[in-house]
Amino acid sequence: MTTNITRRSVLKGASLLGAAVATGATFGSARAAQTVKFAGWTFKPETVQDYVNLYNQKFAGDVKYETVPWPQYHPSLETRAFAGDTVDVMYCTHNNRERWYESGMIRGLDELQGMDDLKKKMSPANLDGLRSKDGKAVIGLPYFTSLFVLMYNEPMLKQAGFNEPARSWDELVDQCLKLKKDKLSDTPYLPNWNPTQSGTMPQFMTDCFAEGAQIFDKSNRLIVDQEPAAARAMERWQKAYKVGLVTPEIFTKPSSTDTHRMMWTGRYAYHTNHSYFLKTIAGEPQNSQLAPKKAKMTMYPGAAGSTYLWTDSYVLSAKTKVLDDAWKFMRFLGGNLNGDWYVQRQWCLLSGLDNPYPEMYQDQRVVQSYDQWIDLGLLRKQYDKAKVIGAFKEPWYSEYDTKAVPIVHNMIRGSLTVSKGLKDLVALQKSLG
Repeated sequence: MTTNITRRSVLKGASLLGAAVATGATFGSARAAQTVKFAGWTFKPETVQDYVNLYNQKFAGDVKYETVPWPQYHPSLETRAFAGDTVDVMYCTHNNRERWYESGMIRGLDELQGMDDLKKKMSPANLDGLRSKDGKAVIGLPYFTSLFVLMYNEPMLKQAGFNEPARSWDELVDQCLKLKKDKLSDTPYLPNWNPTQSGTMPQFMTDCFAEGAQIFDKSNRLIVDQEPAAARAMERWQKAYKVGLVTPEIFTKPSSTDTHRMMWTGRYAYHTNHSYFLKTIAGEPQNSQLAPKKAKMTMYPGAAGSTYLWTDSYVLSAKTKVLDDAWKFMRFLGGNLNGDWYVQRQWCLLSGLDNPYPEMYQDQRVVQSYDQWIDLGLLRKQYDKAKVIGAFKEPWYSEYDTKAVPIVHNMIRGSLTVSKGLKDLVALQKSLG
């Protein structure tokens, strides 16, 4: 069975929420709703506005939504917050969440209505990621969870005589060298080395985890200079760039979204990025030359084959003066206010954004939708091998995450040796923490 999911599905879904109106009345009151200010980084803003419109209609809300471009999002929201401009509900990445909490910008959620039930529904690893560093408070509701995957261009590999994708990094490099030699691709390998928080550093951790390396010790101190597997991963990157397998364009892409769109052209054989980006690459023929399903996922190579997992979130301002209304809207977005996981499910259907509620993947609408662009069983198998870190809860982490990028890029380009670069990363972390 084929299911075509479009943005209009969000609005059509309103008819399914008739029963939810009664549920909404349970949380409502006779007073008019107070205005809730809501901000997110720019990703499918029309879809998010549809969610807001639906909430305002069904729950008599008054939510005002704005977007901020991804590169400026977190600094902009911080500047506004400390200047006294309260945005009640916000997106927040995992590597900024703890710092926002410790600075007093956002609040814990545990004592709020319905939170205990949501905690029981979440997978343990994701719930732990949403807790504060001291473990005493859950400080966000899930926007989505994701991990890095390896994607490949099946027609290009077959044209080169490869019937299967590479099962090791050595094999991947060898295949890319042949593709370049045969002039099937100028730069066949497309890793996510963009300079933002969603690019180079989580990609670095992924490739280290894939080789079995530890990045941080139990006290969240960086130890990559003590890990031979981390050096192997970086030496492979350095080699791939030196022999011309990777385009220099990747270093200046402004987001992971822009990076994955390069794969639409069909000019690359292998791409590593967030799992949900395969949704547009393999599932949107109006945009991508690799749709339908000409790009596929394969298990991540390496001794361990693990990749980096994270959970980004909706957070609640500690300064909100409209707590009841803001929390109610947050539950609509990141919880189950409707009783049918509406927003969480729609993100699965529309964008392939995963979430930490396992029961979602028993919904046949989700299963059928994923079948159009990915092997869901293989994706869940990669999730079984995923790794999380606790270091992102350290107050120094987001600054480290930003300042580490030039060091890694210099290692890739060969202007810095791998040994010296890994030591420089450790020194950077020590200077901040």
